[in-house]
Amino acid sequence: MKISFLAPHLKVSGGVRIILEYASRLAYAGHDVTVCVRSANPIRRTVANLFGLGYPKWVANFGARVLRVADFTAEHIPASDVLVATTYQTALAIAEYPKEKGRQCYLLQHDEGLYHGDRALSDRAYRLPQEKIVVATWLKELLKDKYGQEAVLLLNPVDRELFRPVPRDLRDGVRILILDHTYDWKGTKEGVAIVAELKKKYPEIRLVGFGARKPQSEHRYDEYHYNLPQEKLAWLYSNCDIFLCPSWDEGFGLPSIEAMACKVAVATYDNGGSRDFAFHEKTALVAPRRDTKRLAVELERLVRDPALRERIAEGGYKHVLTMPTWEEQTKQLEKILVGEKQ
Repeated sequence: MKISFLAPHLKVSGGVRIILEYASRLAYAGHDVTVCVRSANPIRRTVANLFGLGYPKWVANFGARVLRVADFTAEHIPASDVLVATTYQTALAIAEYPKEKGRQCYLLQHDEGLYHGDRALSDRAYRLPQEKIVVATWLKELLKDKYGQEAVLLLNPVDRELFRPVPRDLRDGVRILILDHTYDWKGTKEGVAIVAELKKKYPEIRLVGFGARKPQSEHRYDEYHYNLPQEKLAWLYSNCDIFLCPSWDEGFGLPSIEAMACKVAVATYDNGGSRDFAFHEKTALVAPRRDTKRLAVELERLVRDPALRERIAEGGYKHVLTMPTWEEQTKQLEKILVGEKQ
């Protein structure tokens, strides 16, 4: 089967990880898979396509082909059995393609009208008669309740070989890990402030930041890990006691389940995506969306109570082991793309 994914970019991010992993794994399953990405510079685009440059090196053993295109108009996209849009922009683009370009699917990983773009255009994309695949239950419910659209639920898996408990070698105080991000809705600023306030009462706390970007200057970390290789992330998670997720809204929330897979206790907002794996008092401690006081209370419980930390970490880890694997979800996606009824 010939499959073309239309991706927003190839940079490190959770949503792009999902796109690239599926593309790569489908290629290894024997399909002819192309990931199409925009490249404005015609010289760089031509050279990259001619010599096979610019592949996502951060995805181990990436198996699919990458095609740099000037834009997502039909003339630049190869004819395929299936076209997979991954943003509302690409969903709108393929809606204009002739039928011979391929059957249309839309892999939807967030409510893109919230923060990522034009609300009216995303609404229009969600109503298109394309087969929709969503990564979280709340997105399936959103499409049904607000847009009258059915969607196939394909929960995001976590790579259990990449994310697993590893021996700890850093033991300085209670280590709280947080993702540093420039988007306001990721909640980095609030999360850092919560930890700073807790430090007054628990000076042994160490705030550990990480991210694909250099840390924001206003965020004061005791330690920061910039753009770690993917194979080092399990070490980072495993060397922390708590993962704090202050994100207001998540399509799914990969870092939280990555932390769980490394047997780290999670404190999080109810941010939508967390509902598929963060169950209060069982697999995580959960505060209502954007209730900073409650999130601070839940975080403090984990800081002061080692037994609770261990119980929540163990509960999260055991739950991750029950979740679908990459192999299982790739087979499910393959069935969807072939057109089998779900």
